[in-house]
Amino acid sequence: MNQSVKSSQLLQDSSPSPAGAAPYSHGVRFYPAHAVVFLLNQLALRGVPSQQALAGSGISAEEIGVASTRFSVLQILAVIRNAILHAPAISLQVGTCFNASACGILGFAILSSPNRTALLHTILKYNCLIDPLTKLRYAGREGWAIWEVEPNLACAPTDPLYRFVVELKMSCFRAMTRDLYGDDFQFKRISLRFPAPPHAGDYMAIFNCDILFNQPKNEIVFKEILAGKDRPEADAITHAMMLELCEQSLQKMTRNATAAGAVLMILLGCSGVYPNIEEIARELAVNARTLRRRLEAEGTSYSEILSRHRMQLALSYLKTSDLNNNEIAARLGYSDATNFRRAFVSWAGAPPSHFRPAVPPP
Repeated sequence: MNQSVKSSQLLQDSSPSPAGAAPYSHGVRFYPAHAVVFLLNQLALRGVPSQQALAGSGISAEEIGVASTRFSVLQILAVIRNAILHAPAISLQVGTCFNASACGILGFAILSSPNRTALLHTILKYNCLIDPLTKLRYAGREGWAIWEVEPNLACAPTDPLYRFVVELKMSCFRAMTRDLYGDDFQFKRISLRFPAPPHAGDYMAIFNCDILFNQPKNEIVFKEILAGKDRPEADAITHAMMLELCEQSLQKMTRNATAAGAVLMILLGCSGVYPNIEEIARELAVNARTLRRRLEAEGTSYSEILSRHRMQLALSYLKTSDLNNNEIAARLGYSDATNFRRAFVSWAGAPPSHFRPAVPPP
């Protein structure tokens, strides 16, 4: 199957195809199938068939059972958007499936960390091998471990996609700490930037700690663990071997990254005001002429990438939020709702109202 994802594929099957859609070359399929498989399993438990769960992702049902299958960031996001549409509360359950073994070599590198310094270095440097959607920051102090979680996505804390990704990461973190420190290990506090969702009651069952909403940061707080020597799997030699494999994977990811994928990852972190190609080039440490040439060789351009990125965000807002067209236009950097509507119709072949659900999302 073609490793690129077309913008038209990211629409629901019943939607009209965007006019003139070109291949959207967002990098190689790098990420293992775990996230997609866990999402599909939870959606199936809620009666959502795989066809609906995979709609618009470019993923076939046959690929799911193949161990060597890899998916791109856009494909994972497409399945997450389908989950938000059909079962927005499953993120906590999906995250708890990510124990150490589901994290592959990174999971074993974490488990074998012989001390706190090695553990922090491993998580902070190699988290991107399994998670392209969030960034982690460690801010421990006075005997407390404090991990900050922030999505690599251009969306506000009130957006369902933002909440879904944060919940997914935090419940994954809970599963990993259980593997590291045992079932009795407890968090002290979870702080979240978004308001309490309808399924807020599920938090206590998973985290069993104080849960604070509408906070300045997304944080996980627990008592600092100083060393791993009491864990039988903590072993310096094994850890060094696992780090070598992690480094090889990281280098492979870097080598296989496309220029379009690098541009998109920068855009994912922007909202409202988007950089021009000269600013993108500076961030990528190349000149603008070189970047244009590389994008052209991949069959795309900066303006095409930006347009499709904006339209995908627009689809997400239309399907999963109650934002009006003026609010969506502002978030996407359009001067007004009229310009946004004109651009959307040109791309999708139908007005924004066509993509709004019959019943507004909760």
